[in-house]
Amino acid sequence: MIRLLILLSVFLFEMTPAFAEPGHIYIFISFSMPKTSIKEWMNEAEKAHASIQIRGLVNNSFKETIQRMSDLTKDNHGGLQINPKLFEQFQIDKVPAVVVTADTSCPSNISCIAPFDVIYGDVTLAYALQKIADRNDAVSDIAKVELNQLRDNHAA
Repeated sequence: MIRLLILLSVFLFEMTPAFAEPGHIYIFISFSMPKTSIKEWMNEAEKAHASIQIRGLVNNSFKETIQRMSDLTKDNHGGLQINPKLFEQFQIDKVPAVVVTADTSCPSNISCIAPFDVIYGDVTLAYALQKIADRNDAVSDIAKVELNQLRDNHAA
């Protein structure tokens, strides 16, 4: 019971932020994906300091969602965040998806979206970051830095 309360606390804490952080990697998944795939994305996310996003609750139930999260984190590090607004913001309509956002200066009285790239498919995070880095656009440098960090963490 105590473990369930701790998981609920972590789960509720990770439901924020409501909008994207600039210069960040987001990995969008679904509980409908195979468990092994979700665990692999969680492992990769931890190494790259990326966050895993899901759209909502399992069967609209906190209890079922917490049980599923407990099952996934039993022998795994990391966690998941529920954030349907990020799915909307980046127009994510299929998973898995990797999004890299760029830093941007935006006045507090104006709503703006930082440049971003997205890669869809059950590929490795390194592959997704390399594809974004190869695009040579506003977020390519971020993807290159994150890719190097991911490779360094794999080597360690």
